Amino acid sequence: MTPGPSRSACAIAVALFLATALGRAAEGPPGAGTPDGGVAPQTINGLRLVPLLVKAELVRAGGPARDQIKAVDDPQFVTPEQATWVVGDTPVIGIELNGEARAYPVHLMERHQIVNDVLAGVPIAVSYDPLAGTPLGFRRSVAGKNLHFGVSGLVYNACSLMYDRETQSLWSQFTGQAISGPLAGTRLDRIRVRQEPRDLWLGRASASMVLVRPDPKGIDYRYSPYKAYWLQEEIPFPVAAKDSRFHSKELVLGVVAQGKARAYLGSLLTAAGGRVTDDFQGKRIRILYDSEAAFMQWEIPKGIEVTEAYWFAWKAFHPDTEIWSDSKATPPPKP
Repeated sequence: MTPGPSRSACAIAVALFLATALGRAAEGPPGAGTPDGGVAPQTINGLRLVPLLVKAELVRAGGPARDQIKAVDDPQFVTPEQATWVVGDTPVIGIELNGEARAYPVHLMERHQIVNDVLAGVPIAVSYDPLAGTPLGFRRSVAGKNLHFGVSGLVYNACSLMYDRETQSLWSQFTGQAISGPLAGTRLDRIRVRQEPRDLWLGRASASMVLVRPDPKGIDYRYSPYKAYWLQEEIPFPVAAKDSRFHSKELVLGVVAQGKARAYLGSLLTAAGGRVTDDFQGKRIRILYDSEAAFMQWEIPKGIEVTEAYWFAWKAFHPDTEIWSDSKATPPPKP
């Protein structure tokens, strides 16, 4: 994607998010306590952190105000032939449910992060956190109530926090769990998604519809404000755990089953030839990693949770993760 002639308000919000990250990581939001035991504020961006189920020093203001990055509440879709803003190798987030399928182009999701949608009659939230590199899908019904999610402008473990407009609870995009507010402790049901080129996704779901650009007059979707961020080794906010053997933004396919986590890192998959068959918790996993296009294809049985993420994010949320081939392959030197 190439820069347009000017930056939209959304691009400015994202730039502010990243520009303030380094200062906020050290200082915390105004009035925040420090990692050595201070008291964090009870409200940030108008959202109350009470009760708070995670360490307060890991919750920070990212820069944008609440809803400055706008979630999509009335998504529109067209056929792949009508979607001129995507081509064959455009990365999309693909989701299929009860025989219906949709594709959400990643370059649109970068700018909005959340789409509140209804697929096959099921209220869902499709999310993409450009800080963590995580495409995820959730059922957004909790106790019979349909929730609508927005972008809070806050981070936890250096990854984005969503909030629901009905109760103002804060939710980890990475885990799908509410970390504060009336619904604290509640976890959304995950729906499997894939992040891959459009044509590959259409080979799986040929009848898939494609998300329409939500704000083509206000946002130049050709431009990604995260290009510099992808290359930076530095993690701009505090995290619960780190492992500096690998680049912080290296792509990982992470799996979890029966409380056990394992990470398949792009560099180690590449060193093994890009194609891997493995056994995890008694089940067979097959992964194909395209190092040039940087995407994963996988065959993983149901019952295993699958997450694509940057290495720092996976490690932060799974500090005890196994690393596939850790004893068989040497991590490549960092640039």
